[in-house]
Formats: sequence, structure tokens, C-alpha cells
Amino acid sequence: MGDLARRTIPGWVEMTATLTGFVGIDSGREIAQAIVDGIISGASYALLGIAFALILGVTGRFHFAFGILYTLSAYIAALGVGPWGLPLIPAALVGLAVGVALGVLVEYIVYRPLATRAGESALLTVFVASLGLMIAGENAIRLIWGNEARNLGGFPDHTYSVAGAHFSLIELVLVLVAIAVALLLTVVLDRTIFGQQIRAVRGNPDMAQAVGVNLRRVFLMVFAVGSLIGGIAALFAGMRFAAAPDMGNTPVFYAFVVAFVAGVGRSPVVVGAVGLLFGVAERISTLWVSDNLSALAVFGLLFLWLTIRVLPRAIRQLSGAMSPRAS
Repeated sequence: MGDLARRTIPGWVEMTATLTGFVGIDSGREIAQAIVDGIISGASYALLGIAFALILGVTGRFHFAFGILYTLSAYIAALGVGPWGLPLIPAALVGLAVGVALGVLVEYIVYRPLATRAGESALLTVFVASLGLMIAGENAIRLIWGNEARNLGGFPDHTYSVAGAHFSLIELVLVLVAIAVALLLTVVLDRTIFGQQIRAVRGNPDMAQAVGVNLRRVFLMVFAVGSLIGGIAALFAGMRFAAAPDMGNTPVFYAFVVAFVAGVGRSPVVVGAVGLLFGVAERISTLWVSDNLSALAVFGLLFLWLTIRVLPRAIRQLSGAMSPRAS
């Protein structure tokens, strides 16, 4: 048996090395780093997806202007740390407050009047309006403060290494915050009166209103909470990279994809888990393709999900339509 093991183990190691070389992976350390990076990116996607799913699932607003509120939260905080001379925490609180206030105002001043007048076409009307807000907001930032990116510094710069994978303190905090937000929001939705009202409105708004739930108040609170969560994700993005006028363009698509695949009516924990899955899939794909192409992995997962969920139903409907009907 010992001779067999001595002959087998080297052969297995050689075969494994050949296989990893064939698929373009140099070492296990490279895989570990990709997984760690994916978890970090996925934490951001989790926060974005949770925020977007909450707003869309409860209010039915396709809140594309989420991207500009995301941008303003980080950009105002960066201005606070830079030209205004504030410490990081007060500047971050100011940025979050601006994002939350504007999110509530967008619902109160723009979305609600449009939805009331549009009636059955409210979804499309709100979407077009939110797209306009996104474009106008980005241009306003450029006109007022210029085109340059701004650093959001002040967070301790520490780096750690585990099993050959490196990550910073801010990235560790990002992952922990994303987990905490998902768990806390789940508890709020399950255990508080406000959470019960949100679930009632998400399930059947007409019935919820009939039993005394104030839909307008719930909508405003949901926009406030969603804007706050999105602003938290933006602050981490600004601290890890920089705050730029167009920094919200890509995150809003990730927010939509994560929320759509997870399901806007699902628990924040489920939405967050889908965000982590997308992040890991995206970073693993960078072992074979460039960073620019790795984003296709996310939309590839969306396409796969649509294929699995929608295609069988479409085939059944087509078969039913083509089958002969009894006279």
C-alpha cells in the first residue's frame, strides 16, 4: 500500500499542476486572492442590491436616479474631508444626510406626483424621470465642482494577509458592514411594526391601505432607508478609490441585476448572498479575462438565470398556443 501511495501521490500532484496550468491558473494563492477580492466586491454589490430591492419591491419605482444619490453621498463627503476641512466621520455623516434627504425629496416632489398623474403607466413614467434626474445630477456636479475625482481619505490604512491573500482594513470593514446591514434590515422587517407595514405594502398595497397603513409615509421611509444603505456603499467606494461625478453609473446596473436575480420580495440576507455570489463570480473570471470583460460574468449569470427561469415557461406557453384546441 505504501508503494502504491508513493506512486499515486506524485502522479496526482503532477496531474493537478498540469490541469491548473491548462486552465491558466498559476497557483492556489491566485485563486484565494480572487475569492477574497470577489467577497469584497460582492459586499458592495450586496449593499447596492439590498437598497435597490427594498425601494423597487415596496414602492414599485424603478429608481434609476439611485445612481446620482449614490454619487452625491460620497462626493459631498469627499468635499467635507477636502475643501471644507472636516474629519472623516462628520464628513461621512453629512454625505449620508444629503443622500437620504435627496432620496426622500425625489420620491415626494418627483415620483409621487408623476405616478399619481400617470396611473397605469406610472412605472415607465417614473423610469424616464429617474433617468433624466441621473443625467441632470451628474452634469450639475460637474458644473458646480468640476470634473476631477476627489479623494475621501482619513480611514486607517492597514493591510492583512491570510493564506497568501491580501486585503485591507477598510475592505474587511466593508464586508462586516454589508453582513450587519443585511442582518439588521432582516430583523427590522421581521420584528418591528415598521417592518410589518413594509411587508404588508410590498405584498398588497391596496389591502395595507385599507387596514390603515399610510402608503405615503411608508414610501418615504423606504426611500430614506434605501438611500442610506446606498450611501454607505458609496462611502466605501469613495474611500477605497475616489469620488467622481460619474461613479454612480455602473453601480446602479449592479444594484438592478442583484435585486432582479435575487427577487425584490426576498429577504435582505438572500439579496446580500446573491451580491456576494456575483462578486466572487466576477473576480474568479478575471483569472482568464481582463477586468473590463469580467463584468460580463455578472450579466452572464443574469442571462443564465433568465434562461433557467423564463425559457421553460415560454416553451410551455408556446406549446399550449400551438396545440390543437378542442372544438
